[in-house]
Amino acid sequence: MLGRQDQPLTADGLTQAEQLGKQWQQTCCWRPQAIWTSPLQRAQQTAIALSQGQTPVIPLLVQPALTEIDLGCLTGLTWPEAEQRYPDLCQQLLRDRHWRPIPEAETLSDCRMRAEQVCTQLIHTEADLWVISHGGFLQHLLAALLGCDRSWGLDWPLLGAIDLSLAHEDWDTAGRDRWNTSLWRWQILHWPSRSAI
Repeated sequence: MLGRQDQPLTADGLTQAEQLGKQWQQTCCWRPQAIWTSPLQRAQQTAIALSQGQTPVIPLLVQPALTEIDLGCLTGLTWPEAEQRYPDLCQQLLRDRHWRPIPEAETLSDCRMRAEQVCTQLIHTEADLWVISHGGFLQHLLAALLGCDRSWGLDWPLLGAIDLSLAHEDWDTAGRDRWNTSLWRWQILHWPSRSAI
């Protein structure tokens, strides 16, 4: 449970990010004007690997709000380690599917508010961007971008790409175009294997 523990990519993870970058350059018809990335080094390394070979060089902008969810006292532990250190908390988490506060962790409502703030920034940034973040946080960001009042659990891969296209100038429209699927599109581009990052 890495959470905000600042671990680098493994050698396999770096290879996967480089492969995804090459695949994207070969198949994608657009390139970003900037890359927004989490401050955690595994996200920054992914951003650098994805952008290698791009000409001109794509600016890399660290966005603290894109960091992973803070898992508090569970950060950096395997589940068996957590069960050993925090047996009562782990039993509660296993026993009940409803959210239980984890000591020192970010609350889900705080994470969702952070996702909504990033969503607002993205909508009002009229630039093609790559956004590099983390699976826990991206679930909340994707829900905010899609306008859901709930965050959906996604089986998020360790490395994958989703292309979201939206009409910035029409975002605040109140008419029928809110349901016009040609203005709001998303597609899964690549889902490499789940071997470890």
